Amino acid sequence: MKKTFISNAFALVALFAFASGTAFAQSSQVALPSAGLTPESSLYFLDRLGENLRQFFTFNPEAKAKLQIEFAGERIAEIKIMVEKKGVNAKGLAIAESLLQANVAYAAEIVSEEKISGKDVATLAKTLNDEFDARDKLLEQTFKDAKAQLKAQRKEIKTSLLAEARRVGDTAQIAILDGQLKDIDQQIDALGQKKDQLEENLQNEQNKIEDEMSEDDQEKEEIEQKEEQEAEEAEEPEEADEPEEVDEPKEATEQSEAEEKDNKKDNSQNSNSSNRGDQTDTEDDE
Repeated sequence: MKKTFISNAFALVALFAFASGTAFAQSSQVALPSAGLTPESSLYFLDRLGENLRQFFTFNPEAKAKLQIEFAGERIAEIKIMVEKKGVNAKGLAIAESLLQANVAYAAEIVSEEKISGKDVATLAKTLNDEFDARDKLLEQTFKDAKAQLKAQRKEIKTSLLAEARRVGDTAQIAILDGQLKDIDQQIDALGQKKDQLEENLQNEQNKIEDEMSEDDQEKEEIEQKEEQEAEEAEEPEEADEPEEVDEPKEATEQSEAEEKDNKKDNSQNSNSSNRGDQTDTEDDE
């Protein structure tokens, strides 16, 4: 009875894996799949089991390499949903990033093994590179959207909430909002560092695939990368030129107002003294 149950369960998972692979093969549009279970879930091992079965029942090396790029898309979908919900502090983020890098590395390894066996892998390498590039752009957009959301939150706090708290002199609320601003700035920095590190690791693995493309395709890839880099650099000055809302501390404002009152008082006293002096001189003359 127990053996029958295990056999039936194995067959169902295998059928699910085959169906999923067929659905992917029929889809010509590159888009992120549903994230489904993420590494934060205690049932994530079921997702990994399904992928391992699909990989086990895929015997053609080229198909297996393409399967790794598909799995890479699923990892990116998981990263996207975790970053959107919990930011860079999501506890499952490191797992998804590690698996993503492993997927690309395995695809590169298959290409290398096929070349060693004497096969022409230029076309396969071009296909894998193009398919991953499309997914990698979605990964870059994920980090860009997360950064934009954090900056919007920071702007809302500084221009609205913090300004109002300072206007009414709510020191407790000011302290809370200042803490939130520092936390957001730290998240923005951490997000940028994580993006740069992940992209560097992925690029190192992807370079191994690009190296096996034809010379013409490599030249085209270099041109595309240069254009993308120039486009990114063109966006950076716009972010740098964005004016930061600098709120004058309440204490500084009060001190400035006090100094202004003192100056007015001194001027008034000097004026009165001058008037009394003039009046005395007039009486003496009389």
